[in-house]
Amino acid sequence: MKLVLLFILLAVVIVAVMGVYHSKKSLPPGLDFRGEEKPVPADSVRFLADVTASGGDEGAWIHQEIFEEVFEMMDRADQFIVADFFLINEFAGEAPEVGDGPTLSESFIESLIRARHRVPGMPIILITDPLNELYGGVDQPLFDRLTEVGVEVVFTDLRKLHDSNLVFSPIWRAFFQWWGSPRGDLFANPIGDGRIGLSAMLEMLNFKANHRKVLITGRGEDGLQGLVTSANPHSASALHGNVALRFSGPLAVDLLESERAVYQMSTGRDFPIEIERSLAAFSSATPAQPGGLVGRVLTERSIKRELLERIRSLAEGDRVDLALFYFSDMDLRDELADAVSRGATIRLLMDPNKDGFGRKKNGIPNRQVGFWLSERGVDVRWYRTSGEQFHSKMAHFHFGTGEDCLILGSANWTRRNLNNLNLETVISIAGPSAFPVFGEAEDYFSWVWGDAVDGGYKGAPEGLITSVPFEEFRDSSTMRRILYWLMEKTGASTF
Repeated sequence: MKLVLLFILLAVVIVAVMGVYHSKKSLPPGLDFRGEEKPVPADSVRFLADVTASGGDEGAWIHQEIFEEVFEMMDRADQFIVADFFLINEFAGEAPEVGDGPTLSESFIESLIRARHRVPGMPIILITDPLNELYGGVDQPLFDRLTEVGVEVVFTDLRKLHDSNLVFSPIWRAFFQWWGSPRGDLFANPIGDGRIGLSAMLEMLNFKANHRKVLITGRGEDGLQGLVTSANPHSASALHGNVALRFSGPLAVDLLESERAVYQMSTGRDFPIEIERSLAAFSSATPAQPGGLVGRVLTERSIKRELLERIRSLAEGDRVDLALFYFSDMDLRDELADAVSRGATIRLLMDPNKDGFGRKKNGIPNRQVGFWLSERGVDVRWYRTSGEQFHSKMAHFHFGTGEDCLILGSANWTRRNLNNLNLETVISIAGPSAFPVFGEAEDYFSWVWGDAVDGGYKGAPEGLITSVPFEEFRDSSTMRRILYWLMEKTGASTF
């Protein structure tokens, strides 16, 4: 009996040590990146949006800009392409019927292959999350096509990141991370057809990801081009609502620098693209001028620091418009409530968390956070989804001083996305409100919020219903509030 108790005590100690170490260890160099503010040429920065709206006489209205821009950037590149996207596959969810052409994932892969054939010696790197091959549990023919033509596919080494699932990951680290094969028929594939092996299923339960959505391209006459978005080139996500920023100049160099860190962490090799050469190309760039646009690249926890600083600076007469897919972070939630008490106006438009690739969801966490914030004066509405998701992650700050700040990218407002657990990237652009990029973002938010936009929005027909009042998905359930709290605090969740 004493031997059994000793064994149990030893196991508990090992699990505790693993849990503490892998949630507190140093991150690889270059992560949690906060770039310096850089000048952004006003004529180079563009706000982009994908929207799906229903309720008109002709049914759903679909307007998409983001991947048209992505494909154009890759088609013009002649120096390099670095793409880092979370989801690229055909198996996680059913692809919607959009025209007769290839699916979104296929179109993305074909664009990279075209670039390889057009400029055979150009470095082309695709960084992605191992979920796209179920951690080795399934074949990924899309990526096989890339490697056949010499495109380098890098699966992110997630084990070097902090563990987000405080319940399961310490046990997995201590006893199971070396067990079994990812291939096999022991478990049904939880996000697609077929079956997978033990190690693939166990790896999935860690709930961590390279969640970035980034593209950087180099072209002789155009210099560096950067794009940061909330959208994935994922077939089943083709109709999701999303936002993006495209830009050029010194800010794109910082974006490339942030991707070098992920490449080197995952491969152990030197980055094959000379960033110093890219820096030299902008060494004579005009510094930021008073009254101009400035931007910075933010990754991982630096995103949360930036958001907290901006929210804490809100005062009476200021406003922030939020378009969010997931919101569960309690620090940001509390700061928004404090900003309302200081006289700021907060408009929060969220996905109702009711649809997830053909599966019904229970509304956690958005309905619980929405209820809490609505009780404290935040104006909350829900995007009207019809099977797709409102997948945007955007904050647009309007300050009474005549300055705006736009923050958008891959990061949901959750513990996993903002506390150095997932890999994430956003761009922050700030400057006088009169710059066109802020007007484009304001038109987008006003339209999805449900306000009229002068001249309509991107040719949208009249009669579309984009959002519904808070009461439509109001949820005051105490049990679900407790469940939300537990899932957010422990990381035992997919948000």
